[in-house]
Amino acid sequence: MPENLALGVALIGAGPMEVAALAGSILLSNLPEAAGGAKEMRGDGRSKGKIFALWAGTAALLSVAAIAGNVLLEGASESQLGAIRCFAAGAVIASLANEVFPQAFKEDDYWAGIATAIGAVLAFLLGSLGGGGG
Repeated sequence: MPENLALGVALIGAGPMEVAALAGSILLSNLPEAAGGAKEMRGDGRSKGKIFALWAGTAALLSVAAIAGNVLLEGASESQLGAIRCFAAGAVIASLANEVFPQAFKEDDYWAGIATAIGAVLAFLLGSLGGGGG
């Protein structure tokens, strides 16, 4: 939720193409996680309808958070926006540390470390190119 709030903040003043590009990248990056989660839920005996309702509700809630971040925080100061972005970054790192990294290191510790380092450098470079500073 915090990262979606920060995404909304990031889109303050953005044009339609920037919004569409970000929305598309979020969708594509979350599809594997959603598919894996849905498969596990199906294996636990949940119905397809309940699984779909849960994922649709989650998507709606996170979309509302992004819209709220964009609309409600449009006039916020840079220090307030910076605090929100830092909190969101911490939430993303915590999520990665709890969910992604343990599985990645369990499967291939060598390449997981290298991929993490490359990912951090690429994220910094992309943030620098966009003028967002990361």
